[in-house]
Parts: sequence; structure tokens; C-alpha cells
Amino acid sequence: MFKIGDFSKLGQVSTRMLRHYDKIGLLIPNEVDQWTGYRYYSVEQLAQLHRIIAMKDLGLGLQQVSELIKEDETIPVEQLRGMLKLKHAEIEQDFAANKTRLANVAARLQQIEQQDQPCPYEIVVKSVPAQTIASIRQVVSKASEMGHYCESLYQQLYQGLKQHKIKPVQPEIAMYHNKEYSETDLDIEMSVIVDNEYIDHKAINDKIIFRELPPLESAAALIYKGPFSEMSAAIIALLTWTGTHQYVPAPPLREIRLSGPAHMDGKLQKEPVLELQVPVYNLSTKD
Repeated sequence: MFKIGDFSKLGQVSTRMLRHYDKIGLLIPNEVDQWTGYRYYSVEQLAQLHRIIAMKDLGLGLQQVSELIKEDETIPVEQLRGMLKLKHAEIEQDFAANKTRLANVAARLQQIEQQDQPCPYEIVVKSVPAQTIASIRQVVSKASEMGHYCESLYQQLYQGLKQHKIKPVQPEIAMYHNKEYSETDLDIEMSVIVDNEYIDHKAINDKIIFRELPPLESAAALIYKGPFSEMSAAIIALLTWTGTHQYVPAPPLREIRLSGPAHMDGKLQKEPVLELQVPVYNLSTKD
């Protein structure tokens, strides 16, 4: 038997919450000393406590949990495990979404703080030659899912090329086709350069296509080194620079991965070296 303080440590629940569970009849101590009023719990009650906490974490209110237990309708272990896995995935998605929002807020804040300061990046306008690429394109519903789809699409791309004995030529080029800024339904294309001889190669699995990436007469470009999650600041700086220099940006934004594939041995590069390019037109000549 365990005193309430020891039981709270074992179950990682405060004594205040245990007393509340006792008060509403959700988890009644195995024994209460009639002289001292001390509550004692058995080790078997730990399993019941863990179920209560698990059901709370699933979003059930204490009244609902209490009713399930009183009616002997406690959720079976397998069902509870499945529900918790779904909840875990939901929390991970929320975490990824919040992480993306945090990065965007930090990027905006950095831009505001540097408003009267020189641009932290060296930005040039240059021409870019045409290149032959193998690519796979998809619409991603949320920005927070970008990392997952980036890895998945490149796995499909490299696997398809390997099956057809086509050797890719680095670097990877990711493109973002949305004509307007959007946080949902992101039109992305993951590609890699291949030899020009494959320009007319038929599509692989109806997903991987071969095409010419058209030349760019003028593209504003900068070199970024740092985590992918913090790239927003560089993109904002690039687009801000185009506006202040009387240029109009046009999609797609290109992300050239100069330091190699984004994922190496299943791990995301911590500080990749990227060239960010956006096609631009001079404002005075734009129709």
C-alpha cells in the first residue's frame, strides 16, 4: 500500500488531483485510516489511474471518464492504444504547425528589426540557363506538412530513377508554384537535374515526368545557409529586395540545394547551403 504522496509520484499526478478524483468517486483510495484520514492506494490502482489520465488526454471530461468507469465500460486496452496513437499524431501535427508559425513570426520580426538596416544577404540579378529535370509534383494541404512530403516525394523520385537506371545529376531543385501567397494547398514540385538525353523520356508511374526547366532571363538570387525551418527570413528578404528595387517576382520560387540532397541517410541536413531564386521582371517593363 502507498500513501497518497508516494502514489502521486508513481503515477505522476498531483496529490491535489488525487483528492479530487476521490471526491468525485473517480478513483477512491483502497483504504483510508479512520484515525488519521491518510489515504492509501494499492499498486493495482496504478493501471486505473493511467487509464484515467489517458482518457483525459484524449479530450474526455472527468464526468465522461467517471461514467465509463461506473458503468464498467472502460475502453479496452487495444482501443485505447489506437485512440492514443491518433491523438499523438494530432499533437505532432499541431506542433509542426505551431513550429512553422513560430518560424514565420520570427522571420517577420527580423524583417521589421532590419527595416532600416542593409539587407543581411548579398542579392544579385542573373540569368539562368535551361536544364533538363526529372520531377514529381503535388499539392500539399498545409505548410506544416511540407517536410514530410518533401522527403516522401524525393524518395519516390530517386526510387523511380533507380529502377530505370537513370543517374540523377545534383543538385536537387524544389519549386513552389503558387501564384499568390498561401498557407494551404501548396503547389510544390520536387526535381533533380538529369542528362539532356532524357528530355523525351516517358513518365514513370504516371508521376515522375521529364521536362525542360526553362531558362530565366532575370532571376533575383541569394545564398542561404541554415536550417530549413528558418528559411522564411531569407525568402522574405529576397522578395522584399525585389520590391524595393522595382522588380516584380514571378513564380515559381526555386530552391537549389547546393550542399546535396535535403535528406542524407534518412536525416535532414542541419545547415544546408541553398540558393534561392525567383524570376523577376523590371517594374517599368512589366505588362
